[in-house]
Amino acid sequence: MSIEPERRAELLRGKLLAIVESAGYEIADSDDKNQTHDSALLTKDNCWLLVNDETPQSALGKGILLLSRHPHLELCLIFEDAISAGVAARQAAGLNIRCKVMLLHNQTLTQVDPSSFPKPFEIIPISEEFLSVCEAAGVSVICENGTWRGEILGLEVVRLEGENIQIGVGRFDREAGELLNYERSLFDQLVSASNQIRSQRNAEAGSHPLATLARERWLRHSLLEDPSVVGLKDVEPIDSVHERENLRDPFPAAAIGKDEDQKKVLVVCSVGVDIALVPLTAELSQIHLPDRIVIVLPPKDLLPVIHTISEFLKVPSSLIGIEGEWACPTGSE
Repeated sequence: MSIEPERRAELLRGKLLAIVESAGYEIADSDDKNQTHDSALLTKDNCWLLVNDETPQSALGKGILLLSRHPHLELCLIFEDAISAGVAARQAAGLNIRCKVMLLHNQTLTQVDPSSFPKPFEIIPISEEFLSVCEAAGVSVICENGTWRGEILGLEVVRLEGENIQIGVGRFDREAGELLNYERSLFDQLVSASNQIRSQRNAEAGSHPLATLARERWLRHSLLEDPSVVGLKDVEPIDSVHERENLRDPFPAAAIGKDEDQKKVLVVCSVGVDIALVPLTAELSQIHLPDRIVIVLPPKDLLPVIHTISEFLKVPSSLIGIEGEWACPTGSE
């Protein structure tokens, strides 16, 4: 039986209050001044956040949004999963904020050290067949997190799994394609899938999924073709630290480039409001050690709060708004 939202909020609030009080922090009152939401609490010097089922970057993103309104406080994130806590601590290390990541175990809070970064993915050799069929179909080829992929306007349409070429958008589409199209050549399958994406991946496509999926990768695709739009000489896509869980949820797409002064620039593309944008950018900055960071969004998404929280990054950063079909593919403003 599921718990009603109001009851769940009440239970989370009570749990957080008990944790903070048992840790020795005095809560002078519990009036509306301290009521942020069900899993957060403000005390004299701290902003407490009890992490539920969020990813580490979403939890940290929620925390820095709170700090944007209370910059004088120290952020205290409370996790009950040690692995997630270590990742959040690692992400926070790239931010210029006061932050403690704590693990709750046996009713005791322990501060967590940042976890180490995962080993880089090994790049496997690309097969000539995969390369030739992608080139013939006009598909852009990239290697991401150890997997060779072919994209149309940033949306994956084909990938190389071992020696097997799989065509489709997403896992279920690839699996269905293998069953339904086994009699057709790989080239015919890829051309058909690519043409379908091209016909729908534009601002006039309404709410069609092919126009709304992975829009930040669509934006990155445009910068790979013309990096001068953001004042760079060249741009190369880079791996994300984490695999995105699905194509529907926002997930930043990153690249590394150089400016006219040969300075290394980390470029991070996002569309819409992504609460994990700044934590994931902070994490990437610790791997690639750029001289500066450029966060690229559609102009309508350059909200004041995005400017505020981007200033928490340790590496100097700037925001750039770029118009394009990826900004509003549903045709609505």
